[in-house]
Amino acid sequence: MRATGFQRFGLLFSFTVLFHPTELTAQGGFDWQPEVLEPVHLQRCVSIAAVGDVMLGSWVVELLEKHGPTYPFEPTRAYLESADVAIANLEAPFALSGEPFPKKFNFKVPPVYAAGLKTAGFDVLNLANNHILDFGEAALLSTMRTLDTLGLRYCGAGPNLAAAHRPTVVAVRGVRIAFFGYSMTFPTEFYAKEDSAGTAYPEPERMAATLRAWEDSVDYTVVSFHWGAEKRTTPKDYQIHFAHLAIDNGADLVLGHHPHVLQGFELYKNRLIAYSLGNFAFGSYSRYAVDSIILKVYLNEDGLVLARALPINVDNRVVEFRPEVAGPQRGARIVENLRALSAPLNAGAPLLRNSQLVFGDWHRFFEDWLLGVTVNAYWRVFLDLEALPHLPEIVQAPQGPSSGAAR
Repeated sequence: MRATGFQRFGLLFSFTVLFHPTELTAQGGFDWQPEVLEPVHLQRCVSIAAVGDVMLGSWVVELLEKHGPTYPFEPTRAYLESADVAIANLEAPFALSGEPFPKKFNFKVPPVYAAGLKTAGFDVLNLANNHILDFGEAALLSTMRTLDTLGLRYCGAGPNLAAAHRPTVVAVRGVRIAFFGYSMTFPTEFYAKEDSAGTAYPEPERMAATLRAWEDSVDYTVVSFHWGAEKRTTPKDYQIHFAHLAIDNGADLVLGHHPHVLQGFELYKNRLIAYSLGNFAFGSYSRYAVDSIILKVYLNEDGLVLARALPINVDNRVVEFRPEVAGPQRGARIVENLRALSAPLNAGAPLLRNSQLVFGDWHRFFEDWLLGVTVNAYWRVFLDLEALPHLPEIVQAPQGPSSGAAR
């Protein structure tokens, strides 16, 4: 079997240290710190940082008024900025007015606080969700104008159906990345129509055709889905179906949100699916939504090279709407939970490692190669040991001259 480009990359990368000691302690040991700068081999890939739901309304507004728009994002800014592109799901419109939609929860945020998203390191916001039209079409259009003014890209919503389904394309480091956003949540009144603003619903044939139409125009495609059930830690069947459908039609990465809690990862055709990224900076004191991650994904032309799930604490009773990198014990628990959630989605395979890492298919090749080398070496030794009792038959000692031979 001949190694492809990404398999050869894998063999080389496997011997690269991902997280290095940053300081030699007085005791002679190393102080290990969370790594933000990637090894040189990963610098050849495009990197995308993704987080879940961002909702800066409700209790958050008072803290924004007191501390400024950057308040929620200061502890995680370095991690988001380290990626080529960072994306979040924006769960509330930036607007000062509007008529609330008749439902239980409606959110809006003064537009002045949108600047914090730019400073935080975000580049793209998904608008396809069940809150972006909480105060009507005017509030959605206000949000789009606000983001345009800041130079922030967005996807998943627009002034009409065609615009809502159109991706935003980000050019970075010589490649073009298309970001699509789709909402599969109620209320259905939020879905865009031919002549009215709203979010993009992924009608299967239309979504597949749209993804294929853009495939030759961009180098990578990222699809965000707002889907699933709140507080549910496993994806529904339709989530799996639509994630696979997106990848079958050209998606390189699928990101999910809405449940507010983490759901597992799946590796499908060497493309990563994160079924739910949980909450990020979200104006709620929910006791269910307390653990989350920052997902950083490295892609090349063959798909997933590597992903890291950085555990974060989003328990607002503790962090007050400022997500923080989780401490060692909490972080290990979050990763172990995510491992358990991911295993059934990958035929029981431990996709996520204790090191917070997910490897692409090249790593399977490397594991098979290493196993082959090990087995071959062991088998050779086994054959040699098996032959030992028969050595006298195989290797005859040289015969000296017989006693009757003439000298």
